[in-house]
Amino acid sequence: MIAIVCLDDCNGMMFNQRRQSQDRGLREYIKDMTKNAKVFMNAYSKELYQEFPDAVVCEDFLDRADKGDFCLVENQGLKLLEKKIEKIIVFRWKKVYPSDMKLDVNLKNWNLIEKEELEGSSHHILKEIYTKGE
Repeated sequence: MIAIVCLDDCNGMMFNQRRQSQDRGLREYIKDMTKNAKVFMNAYSKELYQEFPDAVVCEDFLDRADKGDFCLVENQGLKLLEKKIEKIIVFRWKKVYPSDMKLDVNLKNWNLIEKEELEGSSHHILKEIYTKGE
C-alpha cells in the first residue's frame, strides 16, 4: 500500500477537526499521479475528492488495499498498518496549524528518497516520498 497524506510542518493531519488537503491544485496533481491505479479512501475523503470517479470508497479501505494500491488518508492513523505500507507520500503545507490529529508514524524511521516543490492553487507545497527504513 502507498499512503498519501497531507501534513503541516509538525505532522498535523487535521486541525479543528478539518482536513488539511483542500487545495484544488493538489487534488489535480494527486489525480494525475495516481492515473490508472486504484485509489482507496473513505467517505469523508470522497466528499472532497469527487474528481476521482473510480475511487474505491469504503470505511475499511486501509485493510482492503493491496500492494501498489494508493490510499488517501486524511483522518485515520497508520501506525497499526505500518508494516503493510510500502511508501508514504507526504504533501506538506509548510505551515503549522493547531492540529488535533497528527500522523502517528514516525517518519524518522523511514528513508526520504525524494523531495519536490509544487505550486498548489492556494499554497506552496512540498512533496516528500518515504520508503521503509532498514
